[in-house]
This record gives sequence, structure tokens and C-alpha cells, in this order.
Amino acid sequence: MIKQFTIILIAISFLTACDALKNGKVESESRDVDSTEIASTTPSDGHLFVQSIEKAHHKAEVLNKELIQFDLNLMFRGKSRFSGTISMTPDGSLIKMHDSTKTVIWNGEEVFVSPDSVSTEGVRFSVLTWTYFFAAAYKLSDPGAQMELLGEKSLSITASENADSAGVNYTAGKLTFDDGVGDSPDDWYVVYQDKETDLLAAMAYIVTYGGKGQEKAEENPHVITYEAYTDIDGIPIATQWNFWTWNEEGEMDKLLGEAIVSNIQFIKKAADLFKPAANAKKVDKPEV
Repeated sequence: MIKQFTIILIAISFLTACDALKNGKVESESRDVDSTEIASTTPSDGHLFVQSIEKAHHKAEVLNKELIQFDLNLMFRGKSRFSGTISMTPDGSLIKMHDSTKTVIWNGEEVFVSPDSVSTEGVRFSVLTWTYFFAAAYKLSDPGAQMELLGEKSLSITASENADSAGVNYTAGKLTFDDGVGDSPDDWYVVYQDKETDLLAAMAYIVTYGGKGQEKAEENPHVITYEAYTDIDGIPIATQWNFWTWNEEGEMDKLLGEAIVSNIQFIKKAADLFKPAANAKKVDKPEV
């Protein structure tokens, strides 16, 4: 009887130990999973930086609008680059640019220009670039966009007629893109955020469009400053853009161009607004 009782006690002890080990393993695995999940869902500094800009620009509210329409008068290096009207979805998935000589349509996949007698030179670049600058604050978290927080960076005008050696400090981040994103995935931007308003203050950038290559493009970086913000239906929009030369120290030495944004309004989308005209021709993506 004693021997039988001893065997029973040993069996019970073994089963209890197995349960404890099993439960301990499960609890340990559960803790490991929870820790991993927390780590993977914790927003990065770059993500929080983007979120603060998007919040200041009322991104969620803007994306609920059907269309934004505005006039753009753009001068660059003393020449008019565009003077006309732009209608676009807030995310830039549909765009129509119209001036006195041509109409350009971006339907989300292809670019068309009409009439077919006009030159296609610079057309695709223009319709995608100027509208990106307008909607930049809403596109920082687009699929394939990666933001790295750089911390505090200064911008200063070093041109003799407008010298400002002290400069202004901003919170900055570097925006890059995954392979295959857009026409120029090797482009990058340094995004400057106003520390008081959280609004987008400036973006330094390079242009690799047309197969120029990143190394070559980095020899001639520019910066666009966003100024004269105005409220349109409670949404802040910059109505003055200035384009400058730029270097990594944040020095802006030469004013290259400027743009005025006016007659801004949110409108409804007409059914055929983004339908290419019968005499339109497709503008192909440049070969890299």
C-alpha cells in the first residue's frame, strides 16, 4: 500500500511539474508576442513627425474633398513655366492642368496632352511636379514613402541682398522612396516644419527625372519655401512659393523662381473632367 501511494504521489508531482512548465512556456511566449507586437506598432519618430504635419494641414478633412481647384502662376529663372488653372484630387491621383496653349491630364496611370500638335517636352514632369509641391503635406505618408527624422535644422538666406546669417531653426526630416515608386524613386526631400504652427515651411529636393541619376542631381539641389499661408474653408494653404539654391548647411544663396497660388476653392468633380480630349496624345514615362 505504501509503495502504491508513493507511486501515485510521484505521478501527481510529475504531472504538476509538466503543467507548470507548459504554463510557464505559454506565459513566456505570450509575453514575447506582446512585446513584439508593441514594438512593431509603436510609431517611429519619422512617423510622428509626418503625423504632426498632416494634422496641422487637416489632411483627413482635405482628403474628404472631391477636388481642389486653383490658379498657379509660376516663374522660374525669369521665364514663365506655367500660368493657368489646375484641378486635382487632394491625393494627386487625378490632375488637369489648363493654360492658354494646352490641356494636360493625369488619370492616375497615364499623362495626355492636347491638342496633339503641341510639344510634349517637360509636360509629364510639370503635371506631376508642381501638383506634388502643392499637395506635399498630404503625401508624406504615401505608400513607399519613408521619413527619417533629422532633428533641428536651420535655413538661412545668404544672398547678399537678403542676407540672414542667423537663420531660422526648424524640425526636419528626410523623405525617400522605395524602388519603383513614381517616375523618380531616387529623388529625396528634406522637409522643414515650422516649430510654432507645425505647418510645412520648406522642402529641399533634387531632380533625377529623365535618368539624370542621383549623384548628378545632388550637385544642384534646390529648396521650395512655403509662405503666405491663408485659410480656405479652415484649411491652411500656402499662396506664395519661393525657389532657392540650397546646400546641406541650409544656406539659400540665390532666388531661382517664385509662384503665386490664387483662386483656391474646393469643388465637385464633373463626370468628364479628367477625360482626355479626342485630339490628345499620350506622354510616355521617360526611360531611365
